Amino acid sequence: MKKAGLTIAVVLWVADAFAQALSVGQYRSQVLDYNQDIRKSEQVATGVLYSLKSIKTGFFPKLDASGNYSYQIEDIEFFSGTDLKHDNYGIEAGLVQNVYSGSAVRKQYHVAKLQYAIARLAVEHTVSNMVYMADVTYWTVVANKDLLNLAEQYVRLVNELYRIVNKRFEEGAISKIDLLMVQNRLKEAELQLNTASTNYAIATQALNIMIGENPDAEVVLSDSIQQVLRTPRQTGLDEVLKKRADYQVAVMDMEVAKVQTGLARSKFLPQLAVGIKERFGTTMINIDGKSKWATTAYAQVSIPVFHWGEMRQNVRMSRTQEEIRELERSQLKDQVSKELNNAWVSVTEIAKRLEIVYSSLDIAKDNLVLNTFSYNEGKLPILDVLSAQVSWLQAYTNVVSVNYQYKVALAEYARVLGSGH
Repeated sequence: MKKAGLTIAVVLWVADAFAQALSVGQYRSQVLDYNQDIRKSEQVATGVLYSLKSIKTGFFPKLDASGNYSYQIEDIEFFSGTDLKHDNYGIEAGLVQNVYSGSAVRKQYHVAKLQYAIARLAVEHTVSNMVYMADVTYWTVVANKDLLNLAEQYVRLVNELYRIVNKRFEEGAISKIDLLMVQNRLKEAELQLNTASTNYAIATQALNIMIGENPDAEVVLSDSIQQVLRTPRQTGLDEVLKKRADYQVAVMDMEVAKVQTGLARSKFLPQLAVGIKERFGTTMINIDGKSKWATTAYAQVSIPVFHWGEMRQNVRMSRTQEEIRELERSQLKDQVSKELNNAWVSVTEIAKRLEIVYSSLDIAKDNLVLNTFSYNEGKLPILDVLSAQVSWLQAYTNVVSVNYQYKVALAEYARVLGSGH
């Protein structure tokens, strides 16, 4: 029996130790491994890669084979005394090489390479966004856990005060008004505890769902909301633009539009192809029924002459796309600049706010101790103690809240930089 108890204790200890190992970095990795958006973007990139390889085959010769057979039911006299044979058949193989098609194949291949690079950047952009969401989700749970602990502590604090006041009331030392005020404050504290418990449960469910776990699974997070994180250095716009996947996509979209303008023009340029055909079978006019080999080498030239200005209109239409892509790039640059400056202001200003809330918490702690002592000495009314408790609660809540804001601001700044983690 002792052995069984020891085994259960060891199992529970191991399980608890495993649960405590989930740091923000580990949670981030689990989110990236599980997330469907990332896997979908990777599949899109794989599909574009296959398309690129398919277009590349346009540079190489193409070999095709075909066969045919026909039977003429009626007797046909080719000329007097000579009938055509009823059977006609043939097998043909042809090798053709595209020599020049207005550089269409080369331009298509260039576009495909750009599209593959864009698809890879889309994966990177998705990863960056998911890292941000994972960090925010993690710190949301940590912050709500701290607020839940704080609400429990506040209930205990008010409950202890209620015990003291109730004893004094029973002894006839104070009026019932003091007792009712504390009772009311206790109910408010219990209501806040209920709200904090609900918020923590909802945040935990969101955290579990992001890694494919049971929403109600128990989690223990190792990182503290008050954990000190290094403030990053300020980064210039030009450096950020090089790292931002979405901006690099906008730049490549411009390049794609330019190549597609050339592709629109190439359709109206001369086309040249050469090839060779080898055929075995009966002749078209089958008199003797014999099979023969026939080899044909050929060159095919196609020159568009007059299409009512179709090329000019297509090129103009393609150039409007170039202008649109350039405007989108410029617009995105301004957006990145705004995001970068806003994120940096948030990081620096919230860091200053941290010093204020910690100082305020120290004051609130001292005020609560002094007011509680003075009340016990009969020098202050109960209202001052209740007010000091609320001030302490608000100060502690501000510490958790501002630390949470700082963690989110750092995650947002990392996302804006495009560097991820």
